[in-house]
Amino acid sequence: MRKNIYIRDEDQELFDKAEALGGDNFSAMIAEAVRRFVEVEEAKTAGMAEIELEVGVYYSGTSADDTKKIRFIGKKIADAKALYGSTSSRDDRGTEYTLYLTKKGKILLHREDWSRWQGDDSEASYQVYDSLTEFSASANVPGELVQEAGRAMGGDTAEYLDV
Repeated sequence: MRKNIYIRDEDQELFDKAEALGGDNFSAMIAEAVRRFVEVEEAKTAGMAEIELEVGVYYSGTSADDTKKIRFIGKKIADAKALYGSTSSRDDRGTEYTLYLTKKGKILLHREDWSRWQGDDSEASYQVYDSLTEFSASANVPGELVQEAGRAMGGDTAEYLDV
């Protein structure tokens, strides 16, 4: 199939750069851009959006942080915080958990272990699970996180005992 597109004068330089970078794969590049556009727009109609998170180690000292960004299509379905600090308010150290439902129906856990203490590094990580059942069976997280996610997904989070 052949399609012709109109390129505005002000976009000509951008398309020239893309063609130079893509070479023989210019059509594939345009198809990938259109695919991403359709994916994002369809996700919006499903209540989802493109989500960007930062994961890695945040050093307390003078070292540069060792982090990277991850991006996916999904929606937040639950969050929880666990405080375990040493001060009377216990808010000097903690872990924040955020659960996302991805466009492919998987569960993504974003975990941030943080400290306000000088010399203590903080870390953010993620883990992907095939289902909420797999997540609740294998992740060591506050029970309220699983309950909130179950409600958001319209499911029953009670454990069935075959006794």
